[in-house]
Amino acid sequence: MTVFPQSHDRINAFLERLRSDEELQQALKPATTAEGVAAVALSAGFDLSPAELVKDFAQRLLEAEETQAVRLFDNCGWDHGELSWVLKTWDQIGR
Repeated sequence: MTVFPQSHDRINAFLERLRSDEELQQALKPATTAEGVAAVALSAGFDLSPAELVKDFAQRLLEAEETQAVRLFDNCGWDHGELSWVLKTWDQIGR
């Protein structure tokens, strides 16, 4: 079950384009937030909200095999401070 089924195809199209478009990859490098990624996507013609991007990523984590889910999480490139902060605020999700 996809959280935002109407945007899943648009996100897949954006990801496919990102893999093959070096200029888009360069534009994405300074993006550090979902809002930043959404802005880059919009500049490339993909109207995606930050929430759509985040929830689609979360859905992919939920649907992935365990080893793939761990790899996707680890690929986020957390440093000690970032991971510590996320873990300290994790229980506040959904409140």
